[in-house]
Amino acid sequence: MEEAEQGFASLGISDLLELDPRPTFVLNGSLIANGVYRPVFVNGTMRSSSNLMNVIHAFSSVADPWSSSEEPVSRFHVWVGSTSSQVPESFTYSGFIWKRYIVQEVWIVISGSSQPQSDPLSSLVRVQPANPRTTNVRAYSHESTISETTANSLFVTPGTPDWTVAHPSGDLSAHVVFARSIDWAATALGDMSTWTPEFRQIANLLMGNPHPAALFWGSDLTVIYNEAYAENVAGDKHPKLMGAGFTTASAFQEIWDFVSEIFDECQRTGDSVAVTEQMLPIKRHGFHEETFYTWSLTPLYGGTSKILGLYNAPFETTRQTRTVRATQTLIKLAQETALAQTVSEFWPRILKALEDNGFDFPFALIYSVPNDSIPTDESSPVSLENSQDMKTCVLEGTLGVPENHPAAPKRLYLTHAQGGFIPSFRDAMQTRKPKLLTISDNSLSESLLSGIQWRGYGDPCHEALVCPIRPTNGENVMGFLVIGVNPRRRFDEDYQTFIQLLDRQLATSLASVTLFEAEMHRSQVAAEAAAQERSRLSEELYIQRSRLQRMAELSPVGMFSVDIDGDLLEANDRWYEMTGYPRDSHGVMSWMSTFHEISVPIMEMGWQRLIGDRISWSAPLRLKKPWYDPTSGDELDNWVIAEFQPEFSSKSKLKSIMGAITDITLSKFSEEQAQMRAKLSEQLLLREKEAIDLQAKQLKEAEENRASMNNFIDITSHEMRNPLSAILQSADSISTALKEILKGQGPNTTIADTLQGSVESAETILLCARHQKAIVDDILTISKLDSNLLLITPMPEQPVEIVRQALKMFVAECDMNEIDMGFHLDSSWMNMGIQTVMLDSSRLLQVLVNLMTNAIKFTKSEKRKRTISISLSAYVEPPAEGPDNFRYFPTHKARYDVTASEEWGDGQIVYLRFEIKDSGCGLSEEDKVNLFKRFAQASPKTHVKYGGSGLGLFISRQLTELQGGEIGVASDSGVGSTFAFYIKARRAEDLNSKTTKAKINADVQATARVATDVLRDETAPKLISAVSDLSPVSPLSPMPDIDPKHWHVLIVEDNLVNQKVLAQGIRKLGSTVYLANHGGEALDRIKESKYYIGERGAECEAKKLTGTGSELTVVLMDLEMPTMDGLTCVRKIRELEKEGLVEKHLPIIAVTANARGEQVVAAKNSGMDDVMPKPFQIRELVPKIEALLLRDSA
Repeated sequence: MEEAEQGFASLGISDLLELDPRPTFVLNGSLIANGVYRPVFVNGTMRSSSNLMNVIHAFSSVADPWSSSEEPVSRFHVWVGSTSSQVPESFTYSGFIWKRYIVQEVWIVISGSSQPQSDPLSSLVRVQPANPRTTNVRAYSHESTISETTANSLFVTPGTPDWTVAHPSGDLSAHVVFARSIDWAATALGDMSTWTPEFRQIANLLMGNPHPAALFWGSDLTVIYNEAYAENVAGDKHPKLMGAGFTTASAFQEIWDFVSEIFDECQRTGDSVAVTEQMLPIKRHGFHEETFYTWSLTPLYGGTSKILGLYNAPFETTRQTRTVRATQTLIKLAQETALAQTVSEFWPRILKALEDNGFDFPFALIYSVPNDSIPTDESSPVSLENSQDMKTCVLEGTLGVPENHPAAPKRLYLTHAQGGFIPSFRDAMQTRKPKLLTISDNSLSESLLSGIQWRGYGDPCHEALVCPIRPTNGENVMGFLVIGVNPRRRFDEDYQTFIQLLDRQLATSLASVTLFEAEMHRSQVAAEAAAQERSRLSEELYIQRSRLQRMAELSPVGMFSVDIDGDLLEANDRWYEMTGYPRDSHGVMSWMSTFHEISVPIMEMGWQRLIGDRISWSAPLRLKKPWYDPTSGDELDNWVIAEFQPEFSSKSKLKSIMGAITDITLSKFSEEQAQMRAKLSEQLLLREKEAIDLQAKQLKEAEENRASMNNFIDITSHEMRNPLSAILQSADSISTALKEILKGQGPNTTIADTLQGSVESAETILLCARHQKAIVDDILTISKLDSNLLLITPMPEQPVEIVRQALKMFVAECDMNEIDMGFHLDSSWMNMGIQTVMLDSSRLLQVLVNLMTNAIKFTKSEKRKRTISISLSAYVEPPAEGPDNFRYFPTHKARYDVTASEEWGDGQIVYLRFEIKDSGCGLSEEDKVNLFKRFAQASPKTHVKYGGSGLGLFISRQLTELQGGEIGVASDSGVGSTFAFYIKARRAEDLNSKTTKAKINADVQATARVATDVLRDETAPKLISAVSDLSPVSPLSPMPDIDPKHWHVLIVEDNLVNQKVLAQGIRKLGSTVYLANHGGEALDRIKESKYYIGERGAECEAKKLTGTGSELTVVLMDLEMPTMDGLTCVRKIRELEKEGLVEKHLPIIAVTANARGEQVVAAKNSGMDDVMPKPFQIRELVPKIEALLLRDSA
């Protein structure tokens, strides 16, 4: 049953049947034959009623389904499962008229409609004998109605008093009050005072009926109706309909042509007439609405012998009829599209499925979106986000639209074409949802629909739908279905649900087709490959056969063939040589005489196995002919391994025996060698098993690689940065000390030269360490990018100040290489008046420093005038590409709004463009192809001449894209290059300039590097002193709170070398230094400070009075330490502050070799105020301390 339910669910109509207001269930016809009536689907309406559920639970088999003596449930049971063509179309049971239809010759869908209500006036009117009809217009009588139970009323209303008398008693409903207000004297009914008792009773029963009902009286068919009729049938015609003639404009003039013959027949014959599901275009909501009614007319005599009026009991089935029509359309759509084997066959199948339903699809267009070729080469200037512009749409077919109609061009382009449905196509491609177009809101042009041959009712549409067709297993829109909305129905919730199910059915069917087509393509490729393989194997077989024939002649193995009777067929020369068998000897089993008598019984047993069991056989056998040692001439027993293989015909008939004998005489005398070979075979098997096990482990190891890689990077970074930090600080300390001594040497040139050489050596160490640090930073950045771990952390920043302070890093290098460096602000920047924005200054500086380093590197060796120009501009939209030959590097990454998170604030979005223009050597077109790629340089000569790792521009590109921007280049060989990039930011409030400068200063120091390769460039010795003398950029104005001489610094470091070196560097600033080997000692030191008030008693009071507690300005804390690590320690310090045991917030900077982004974030989340990654110089640390002190003082 589960398979049956899944098979029905694949049709895609379950959702539609679930929304059907009629009770509906589905049976599997193939199971009914076995007596299994369990439904595979029951909709919500059916499940909501226990009485209805009893319908499907009470099935039992009977012999004669149409015998009147059988129980109704049995006859209903047989009607449901019968396959006879004479079975009635409908069956009345349990108060419902049940209908059934079969889908795909398997699924039997059973739906019930409420049975028309019994005529409440049957006891007051005379019913003439009914004439049975076979059309949808049926005559009903009590004798001909087949009903087992009476349908329960949907609701009950209190009885209405006699409202026709002059002074009625009791409460009158608003509708009855309105009916009394009508001037009946002006109608065929006459004044109410003249109404007969019979008619008064009819009128009272009419108003008391909870179901829609109306009377049509007299020759004019004057209309009088109850409240349910007003609400469910009349619509906007109420209240003018009351008392009006049926054929007047105020009544039902528009449907008179549809019902006049039925009215005439009822009046002429006096028979009650019932009509089932008739379409009536009633104009009750401002337009000719498509409605369906099951209704009846009963003649009323009013106590006379003439028909005075007609009683009308309508039951609206509009929703049910539309649901059936929609279900049939979806079923046919599923059936038709299931026949498509390729995507090209899929489109006409859709139109064929929609062809029969012209009412809900007055016109239809289908466009396919072929898979156009889109450039994917990174060197292409076209980005993927513009790929939509290159897509074309091809018309696959139409319904109701003439050929060459303006609304249906054969081919159109999503960008170049502007008219027709193209804008809606673009919107639908973006939203992936159907889009409603209406004439009322001008989204649908009325002129565009002119000339369409309207299907269905022939009325022009006022609304249309554009449905993007996308398979459920893909992201790309592969086609568009444009359909007209039924002009005679509202686009209500039912209509929308139908379109959603249609859209889902198309998506599911298209996914099946694409999967099938892909599978067919794979099968075709596999078949072609198999054919090629067969051809190759045939050729190889021929070659192999020839080779085997030659090998048989040259082989040291004796080979032979005998038939099933034992006659020798053929043998090679080696066999005759080994056995000594005469070539002219013939006879059945005569070759058996070549074996020694001790081996003959074994051979006879083997022959029986070959002939009887027809399986291969082998055994060691001794030959009669002796074997002579070629060295010693000794005679030995001649032993061979004889192997026999049966050969069969194509019909598995044994044809011959193929044999081979191999000399094993020597092996018989070497049992140990045989054992070794056995052990070797065993080892080979073990190795094969180990290889299989190794292969099984590879998947597990691959899954562990990512975690291992991060751990490896952490360890490597830690081990490289720790000694680098000591090298930098020691070399810096040596250089500073030697310079101070050198200043005091005066004319003593020998000592001065020695000191000068030592200074240069120390500074060379500095530059080499900085160069190594830059490479480590680049490698870590690449690792973060590959692992998607690089974070963009926005802070309020001043872009102009960032650029100015970054450029000051290169002043000495530019002056030394006679490069004119300039910086200017574009007019766009001045016009927008930008001061402070939210951005990540460290990532911005990383890109600026990389580009400036390259500019200097490729400009300093030029003979002509050397210039580098930096400009800054701002825009509210992404900036254009700039110069004529400037192109942004195309990105394949998915676009996302980097500024959408809360940390960016809600300021205006701006785009900042940075341009670095140099007069360097420039780039050729071939060189530019390799730019911005991992480990790629412009040409192989670049590394030889200029050095570098090929990571700088790749990292710059990745960082730019992470910040919502792009990077590109314009360059001509021998002229120079212009590198430009832009990033996305938001405006922010202006902040304290000193605090901002201090943070920028710290970021600049952390990002600093030089363009000169100290191992290659001849100008390196000149640059060493200039770079080593670089002081912190834009030093802050002296303030008592940030003067290093007033600092009391606690260094928490377990590495004694790093601890000693860092303490020396801090002491040279004039600061007081305290030392701790781990977090536990750090806590003890803090408790000795004057800020700790956790002590109680006399000792605490004495410390407060005498001021004996030590001062503490800042804490420099390592993370990886024994006893207590840095993260645990800082959390305990912050807990002491929170509990009030430490009076102030202690500034704490993590000094660590753990420099990955998530490690920095973890440190700050634990309570660190800032992080100083190793390696670093004291001059890089000072700005961070100053920034923290300024922040706390503010």
